[in-house]
Amino acid sequence: MKKWIFASMVGCVGLLMASCSGDSKIKAFAEEFATAVANGDRATITRMYPDAEKADSLAVTFNADSVVITKDEAQKQTTITLSKGVDLVVSENADGELVIQSSHGVFAYPAAEMAFAKKTGQWKEGLTDAELAERMADKGLADYLFEEFNNKLKSALSIANTGTWGDDYYEGEWVSSKGAVFDVKNSSSMDIPGSAWNIIYKEGYWGGGEMATEEVPGVDVKAGETVTVKTKELGSSMESETGQRLNIKGFTKEEFMTAFIPTGNEYDEYVKNNGRHEAVGESLVFLLEGLMGGCATRLSMDEDRGFLMYTTNSNELEVGTKEQRDVKLVSYDPSSGRLVLRVSHPDGKVTGNLVGTYKNGEYKGQFQNVNGKSSAFSFK
Repeated sequence: MKKWIFASMVGCVGLLMASCSGDSKIKAFAEEFATAVANGDRATITRMYPDAEKADSLAVTFNADSVVITKDEAQKQTTITLSKGVDLVVSENADGELVIQSSHGVFAYPAAEMAFAKKTGQWKEGLTDAELAERMADKGLADYLFEEFNNKLKSALSIANTGTWGDDYYEGEWVSSKGAVFDVKNSSSMDIPGSAWNIIYKEGYWGGGEMATEEVPGVDVKAGETVTVKTKELGSSMESETGQRLNIKGFTKEEFMTAFIPTGNEYDEYVKNNGRHEAVGESLVFLLEGLMGGCATRLSMDEDRGFLMYTTNSNELEVGTKEQRDVKLVSYDPSSGRLVLRVSHPDGKVTGNLVGTYKNGEYKGQFQNVNGKSSAFSFK
C-alpha cells in the first residue's frame, strides 16, 4: 500500500465467532483481515494478501451477519463475500494457511477517479482488484483524452464569413469608423467556451505604415451554431492590408472535464492507439497450425486481427480445397489463457467463434458456429 488504509467495521467481534460452525477457520480469517485493514496493519495485510501491495488504499465495509462463504472444491478455493460487490478469493498454501489470491471491491480510489474510470471503460465489471490497479496506475488516459479533445477542437471551429461594420466619413479629411466582422461556426456536437479560442487580426495601410495586431476575444459557441464577433474601430481606411487567423487556445482541463461526454470505449481506444495490449507474458502475435474438426488449419494473429486458412477435405494443408476466413480478437485473459476469436467471411458475415485456452504456444478449444454446432481444434 502506498498512501492510506481505512475500513468501516460493523458488528465483527462476537457475532462472527458465535456463528462459526464448520467454517470457523474461514470466518476467523475474514475477521482477522477486516481488523487488520481497520487498524492499518500493513504487515498482517500483506501476509494475508500479497497483492495488496498494488493498492493505493484499501476499504472494507464489513458486517459479520452479511458474510457469505462459497466453496469451489474443484478449484480448491473459497470465495468470501463480505458485502455487496466486495469479496475475497482464498485458498490454502503449502503450509495449510489461508491466503487471499484475488479480490473485488477491496482496493479503493478517490470518488472522482473511480467515476472517470467507469465512464471511460477503464473500470469494467469482473476485473479483479489487482487487474484494476494496473489500469488505474496508468495515468496517461486523461492526458490522452485531453489532447485528443483539443485536437478535435481545431477542426470544430472555422471562420465562415468575413465583413465590415461602420463607415467612412469626411471631416476635412476622410476618417474611417469601420471595423472587421467575423462569423465563426461550430460544426461539432459540443459547446465550446469563448476562452478556448480567439481571432488574431492584422491591418495596415497599403503602401506604408506598420501592421497593427488586435486579439478579438472568443465568445461561447453552442454545438452547431454560428456566432458573430467584431474588431474595435480600426481608425483607418478599409483599403488596407488585412489578415486574420483563428487561434485555437484549447480547453483548460477543468473545461474539458465539464464538456467531455464519454462513450465508454475511451480506454480501449487509448490502449489500441498507444500500441499497448493488456496481454501479459505472451503476445498475441503468432502463426499456429493444427486440426479443426479433423481438417488441417493454419491460424495467424497479429495483435487483434488475423486470418484462418483451412482445408475442407484433408488433414494436410498441402492437399485439398482451401478456404480462408478473417479473424478478430474478442477477448483474451492472460492469467487464465482464455482466448476468444471471432471468425467471419471476407465480406464480414460472421461464421462463429474460436473459444479456447492459449498457453505456451498452444491454442486448444472448440469452434462454435452460428448454428450452434461445435468442433474441437488444437493448434501449436
